[in-house]
Amino acid sequence: MMEFMYSIPSVVNFGNGASKKIGEMVLGFGAKKVYCVYDMGVQKIAKEIVQTLKESGLTVVEYDGVLPNPPDTIVEEAAKTAKEANVDVLVAIGGGSSMDCAKAINILLTNPSPINQYDGLNLVKNPTKPLIAIPTTSGTGSEVTDFTIITDTTRLKKMVIGGQFVGATVALADPLLTVGLPPAVTAATGMDALTHAVEAYVSKGASIPTDVNALKAIALIAENLVEATNNGSDVEARTNMLLGSMMAGFAFNSAVLGLVHSIAHPLSVHCGLPHGVANACGLPYVMAYNAEAVPDKTIDIGAAMGLELQGLTKEAAVKKVIDAVKDLSEKVKIPTLKEAGVKKEQFDRIAEDALQEISTLFNPREASKEDILDILEKAY
Repeated sequence: MMEFMYSIPSVVNFGNGASKKIGEMVLGFGAKKVYCVYDMGVQKIAKEIVQTLKESGLTVVEYDGVLPNPPDTIVEEAAKTAKEANVDVLVAIGGGSSMDCAKAINILLTNPSPINQYDGLNLVKNPTKPLIAIPTTSGTGSEVTDFTIITDTTRLKKMVIGGQFVGATVALADPLLTVGLPPAVTAATGMDALTHAVEAYVSKGASIPTDVNALKAIALIAENLVEATNNGSDVEARTNMLLGSMMAGFAFNSAVLGLVHSIAHPLSVHCGLPHGVANACGLPYVMAYNAEAVPDKTIDIGAAMGLELQGLTKEAAVKKVIDAVKDLSEKVKIPTLKEAGVKKEQFDRIAEDALQEISTLFNPREASKEDILDILEKAY
């Protein structure tokens, strides 16, 4: 008997210039006051969007203090400002950090503080305000997911807050906004999106709709990541990357993720690694570990990447797929854990924390602390 749940929280408006529709979109919610959340890295894009909102006759309150791996402290501070300003609609501009931050701020506008009490699934009880997400990277897929990832600065862990009332209401996905993205950020966010698609495809929570989106995302990313990294002004490559990232979001929003993410979260918290880099470092080694449980699915991933696998034994085909993922990482200059400054004495804490992550429950093969230590050793 087939049973699954599949959801996407956001209405998507995709295409060159989609972000220009922001004014009419906000007015459509009957709003008067908008809270714009972004980081200093996208200041130029944010200013243009703020200008469009003002020209539509809206009052705009700005918060530009978003940090990578957003800490709970800034969420609390920004939510206080937004509440005092009595805003009607939120607009998130940027990568995963800005969108995650805006989602968490939005939770606190209609639900009691602190944000830490919502760590887990479906703990947000009150409906939130309309939130429009405008991604400027092709990585997290946060514009179409029911999750926000916030760093708990007391417990030193990444909280995964998910379920109803968390996601954005509308996603304005404009490939032109990703054109100025630097090569290193393009590479890291692109590998993040690939990880989402791969983990969703092999997840215990996978279903036919998530599989279809995951495989298409893998194909788009594998085909366009190198070009988008090396030649950032290639609009076609940028468009395909944004689409791939978003479809990976469609997949993992329902299928959830796996051990790569479980390891990446503590790597970011304890070692300061950007999320995409942390994922890319672990991806091929977790795939090799999981292949024992899901050899056919691993081969499907290679086929989606465009690899010639006909006539090979299962073992040889699996090896070819994992080598191709390593190769892609190297081509876009992702550092190893050692090059990224991770110290081996941090492995124990990372492995301990990885076992506590929600994603670990969805990994196709059960992992012990020793298994995780072994994966970290190989990724070093």
